[in-house]
Amino acid sequence: MLAFTRAAIAVISGLALAPSALAAAQTATAQIKNAAGADIGIVTFTEAAAGVLIKFELKGLPPGPHGVHVHETGSCEGDFTSAGAIFNPLGAQHGFYNDEGPMAGDLPNIFANADGTAVAEVLSPFLALTKDVEDGLFDSNGSALVLFDKADDHLTDPEGDAGTRLACGVITLK
Repeated sequence: MLAFTRAAIAVISGLALAPSALAAAQTATAQIKNAAGADIGIVTFTEAAAGVLIKFELKGLPPGPHGVHVHETGSCEGDFTSAGAIFNPLGAQHGFYNDEGPMAGDLPNIFANADGTAVAEVLSPFLALTKDVEDGLFDSNGSALVLFDKADDHLTDPEGDAGTRLACGVITLK
């Protein structure tokens, strides 16, 4: 919630990053692979004044909505359970509809077109790309982005009843 509060203050007070600050913004990427190990695209994370802007450029997905979360461990082995639980340093509950949520790693669903492509941008006010925070995305075990086969209902613990982990990518600071 602290990240959201700082972002809200910045927006309300009209603060904006100078062009030179935007050029120096932290960035990270995640190469997304499906369960067969095939590369299905890239997700780019860019630090912004109000949080982290996340850009999805994916292909080879089943058409329709897919839940997506940032997970607590930078590992994408086997069925992707190695990525652990949703990134949740503040101990919140899952979901945007939960009175005690959301978790920092909760993100909106993305939608794959009939041809399996998904291009989207979302802003997360709950994430930061700093390395010097103990409970940050780049702690000793890193973090990963995980896509699910169904839509997240934004309420049900632990992962929004989004089904099987469909694809995964370790988030790497550039």
